[in-house]
Order: sequence, then C-alpha cells, then structure tokens
Amino acid sequence: MRFFKLFCFGLSGVILYTVSYLRAIQASPPPANPPTPKASAAKAAPIEKITDNLYRLGTLLIDMKAHTLTCPGEINMDSGDVEYLAVTPMGKTYESLLRLNVRPLYLQVGLLLLGLEPKNVLRYQGDPTSPQGDPVDILVRWEDRNGIEHQVRAEDLLMEGSKGSPMPHHPWVFTGSRILPEGFEADLCGSLVAVWHDPAAILDNPMQEIQNDWMVNPAKTPRRGTSIRVIFKAIHVPKQTSPSLPQHTDPDAKR
Repeated sequence: MRFFKLFCFGLSGVILYTVSYLRAIQASPPPANPPTPKASAAKAAPIEKITDNLYRLGTLLIDMKAHTLTCPGEINMDSGDVEYLAVTPMGKTYESLLRLNVRPLYLQVGLLLLGLEPKNVLRYQGDPTSPQGDPVDILVRWEDRNGIEHQVRAEDLLMEGSKGSPMPHHPWVFTGSRILPEGFEADLCGSLVAVWHDPAAILDNPMQEIQNDWMVNPAKTPRRGTSIRVIFKAIHVPKQTSPSLPQHTDPDAKR
C-alpha cells in the first residue's frame, strides 16, 4: 500500500497535496534547527517553482526530470565509527559522517514527490531486520583545494571496521520516518540516513546487520568541514499517469 499515491495525481496535484501534508505535520512545531527554515501551523513552507522541472523546498532542490533531490552540507567526520551516514545539525553528530542543512520533513516530502514509496518495518535502532522501501542512490559531491570537483557514491566513504574493506555499492532504501503523537520523528531527532538501522531515519542501509561495524573510510573521505552537496537519486520512478487533481486528500493517512 502506498504511503501517499502522489504520482497518480499529476504534478500539480502533487504540489497541492504536499502543501496540505506540510501544514498538517507542522501543526506541532519542530525543535529549533537554525540552518533550516522555520515552519508554523498557519503557513507551510512554499514549494518554489524555478523552471518547468526544478522546484525548491527549503534548502532542498527537487529535479523532477532527473529524479533527484540535492541539498547542502559538510563532512562531519573524517575518521572513527559511524552509525549514521547523515544527520541534521541537531542530530547525533558525534556518530554521523555527514551533516546536512535540510529539514527532515522536506527530505521525506521530496522523495514522495518523486513518486517513491517508503516501507518502515524496523522496530528499534539496531534491528537486524533488513530495511525495506524504494531504492535511492546517494552521491556526495565536493571541490578540493584546487577547485577540482569530485563525486563519489556514499558507500565509498564507509568501510567495515573489522576487515577494512569498503562498503559494497548498493542503493539505500526509503524507509520513511514515523509520525508520532509528538510530531514527525526525524524532525524531532535529526536523523536522515542510517547506517546502523534506525526506524527514525528517512533512508537506511539495506544490508542486514548483525552488529554495527562501520567506520569512515579515511582514504576516500575529504577533511572534516569540507562543504558538500548530497544528491539523492530515485532509481525506479513510477510513471505519472494522470494530470488530474485528487478529489480528496487525507494528510493524516498512515502507511
């Protein structure tokens, strides 16, 4: 069952539905997160149309043609053990490779706008169950001191600590964070992409976990504080089949 069958409504319907969803979730203001826009129950953050295919939601750039989301951030760790690929500045930065300047709710909405389906089957952090959801490639882009641009898959920046071998290339999965009575869980804790399975995160590492043994790959990771752009690319995108608007929407629909 789809979390929201957004892609069936056409792009204009998707935008209207998304604004409604944002307003519903934002009825309970999220914790303060200075790098991201503030939201209120009365006015949802607008989706700004840049071109026919490009939209902006907060700091998130949505490319409907390329099926990508792009947001700014920086390298948060260049050595040590990690449990998250990415968090916000208010998240668990002491164990995250990347720190991204994006509101978690907007990242989840952006993935929904691309037509992706989450499926959160995790019960707790470290759950050995393999996460499920639509696949997403994650790319990290930066410039070095000489102005030369580099781009790698997110997996290249991680390695298995006990073996020293790099993380195999694979798509990550859009599990989707949970909606709690207190609000949108990823907004509350700042978790974006988990390496060690976490139901609060929006995307997760699909590899089955017995123990958390992932570390920063220092041979591939630029120095801490390096400015980056992170690109989330949908792999299998449903075809938008209808340009008509939805007749009824339920912002509180559950997965």
